[in-house]
Amino acid sequence: MADNAIFLHCLSSIPKGRFTTYGQLAKMSGVHVRQIMPWLKQLPNDSSLPWYRVMNSQFKISSHPNQQQQHQLLAEEGLLPNKTGKYPVEQFWP
Repeated sequence: MADNAIFLHCLSSIPKGRFTTYGQLAKMSGVHVRQIMPWLKQLPNDSSLPWYRVMNSQFKISSHPNQQQQHQLLAEEGLLPNKTGKYPVEQFWP
C-alpha cells in the first residue's frame, strides 16, 4: 500500500470524539511528520475524512485558515479545549 493510502486509512480510523497529533499520525502512516500537513492540505474541501481530528503536539489546534471550522467540528463531537486552548489528554488517540 502506498504511503498516501496508509495515511488516508489511518486518518479515517480516528474515532469520533477523539483526536491525534500530526506526529502520531505520521508514525502510524510510516512517514516523516512533515509529510502530514501537505497531505491534509490536499484533501478536497468536501472530504468526509476527519482532518479536523488532527492537531499539534501541544494538543492544540494549529494556526491555519480553517481553524475556526476545526474548533466547531471538534466541539460538535464533544471535544472542548481548556482556557489555554489545549484539548484533554484523555481524548488523545490511540
